Amino acid sequence: MQVKLGWKFIFAFFALNGVVSELHEQAHITTGRVITGCYGPRDFNVWESCAANADVLPWAAPLAGPLFSYLVMWLGVWLLRAAGTRSLGLALVFAPLPFARILTAAMGGGDEKIFLLRLTQDALAPGAARWGALLITLLLAGPPIVLAWRALRNRWRTAYVAGFCVLPLLVIWAYKLRFLNGLLQQGVLAEPVVAGTPLFVLLVLGLMLVATALTWPWLRRAEG
Repeated sequence: MQVKLGWKFIFAFFALNGVVSELHEQAHITTGRVITGCYGPRDFNVWESCAANADVLPWAAPLAGPLFSYLVMWLGVWLLRAAGTRSLGLALVFAPLPFARILTAAMGGGDEKIFLLRLTQDALAPGAARWGALLITLLLAGPPIVLAWRALRNRWRTAYVAGFCVLPLLVIWAYKLRFLNGLLQQGVLAEPVVAGTPLFVLLVLGLMLVATALTWPWLRRAEG
């Protein structure tokens, strides 16, 4: 597969990433709501369970987010197999940020580590949980990256894959973690209105949904 990585594909990719990232967070908080009966505080990338019934299935909400992301990655892998959907598959592999899952686990953080600690009721040592989380991410997020690399036939495919792994992290750090979260922390439309989610987050999600719907053909027609 030859992919034309012009500005249209890149714009559509970041819109898709915005949708997938928020659905990842919604998987967390909705699972927590079903179990505990209430929502905890959240922003664009960090959530907390509410205090009520916090000891009931405490591992389920941390698991739900990455489980959703892994399903999206592997859907992308499946789409890489068919002509006509390969460029869309490439976008779906990287939109959930597979490298970020691996990197975060390697640095000692991430949902996977929290899942393991809560599953074992903290009987697992933090160091062991860290290595366990890294193993999980390598097994579930590593293969989609490799398979996407193998599917590409571009001359600079290694550079393309490295770019999809690293550049979104830099953009998201500046745009979402610093800028959008900064506005939210200053109280901009910060009151939760639906599903425990601030209005500001919902408005950004709405914009990303519209952008993804409008640019969906750009993701499907990027094969050269």
